[in-house]
Order: sequence, then structure tokens, then C-alpha cells
Amino acid sequence: MSSSPFSLLRLSLSAVLALGLAGCPGESEPETREPETRERVAAPEASAIARKTWLQPTDDTDPEVWLASRDAGADVAANAPAAKAWHDVLDAADDRFGETGRMIANRAVQLETMLSEIGIKETAREIIADFSTLAGKGSRAGFSDLCQHYYNLRKQGLDRTAALAALAEQPALKSGNPAP
Repeated sequence: MSSSPFSLLRLSLSAVLALGLAGCPGESEPETREPETRERVAAPEASAIARKTWLQPTDDTDPEVWLASRDAGADVAANAPAAKAWHDVLDAADDRFGETGRMIANRAVQLETMLSEIGIKETAREIIADFSTLAGKGSRAGFSDLCQHYYNLRKQGLDRTAALAALAEQPALKSGNPAP
């Protein structure tokens, strides 16, 4: 007799489960839903480049296309005027810094984000342009080092002009050797 309450419990659970499953829709859904699902899945791909937060070394996206797409909030073509403008900015920076255009783009976006987190709004374009004025052509200065030093100076309370002036006085920039 002691197994009787367990049998009754099993029977009750089975009945509840059967009723629950009977209330679920079958596998066949109306065909009108299928195209809707495909469209929803495909839509996010339209701005995949613009949504990237970093370019991996194996990413085949050109840094100028990524930066232009970020600015536009949607993907732009490689031959778009905005991408060409970014190409020129990165090309000028490449003449001055030891990092690749991809790394310069990544670091500038990273610094833009870090600054915004402490309430300072500066764009990646402004950062690259300002830093390019600090290093002479062929100096091969360290863009990443500049980013770190600039962030520290801004966090300490220096305004943009004062921070850039402090960076310009660094001997490493004048010699072209990376900062210690």
C-alpha cells in the first residue's frame, strides 16, 4: 500500500505533463512566419562593421572603412568619401608612428571610449590628428604610449591644450624612440 501514493503522484504528474504538451503548438506553423524569421536574422548583418568595437589582427576590414562606418553609424563602402578621408588621416599617422594603421585606429577608438567614461568627449579623428602634430614624419613614435600618457594627463585634470603641450615636451617624441 505504501507505493500507492507514489503511483498516484506519478499518474498526476503524467496527466499534467500531457495536458501541458497538448497545449503547445505543433511543429507545423503557418508558412507566413518563416520569411519573417529570415528577415529578422539577416537585418543585423547590414551594419556589422559599424558595430565592431575593435579590429582583430585577422579581421580583413580596412581600418578606414571601420572608422568611417563607426562615424556614420552604418557600414560604408570602401570607396566612400568618408572612408577615403579616414584613409588620408591614417596614412599621415603611419608616416609618424611605429604602429600599423589598424593599431592606430584601435588605440584611438579605445582612447575615445576611455575618455568618454571620465566625461571627456573627443573623437578618434581628433585624437589621431592631434597626436600626428606631435610626432615628426619618420619619427616612428609610439602612438599607444601617447594614448596612455594623454589619458593619464586628462584624468589628472589637464585640458586638451595643456595635455597636448605636456606630451610635446617628451624627449621620446623628439628622438622618435618609444617612451620608457
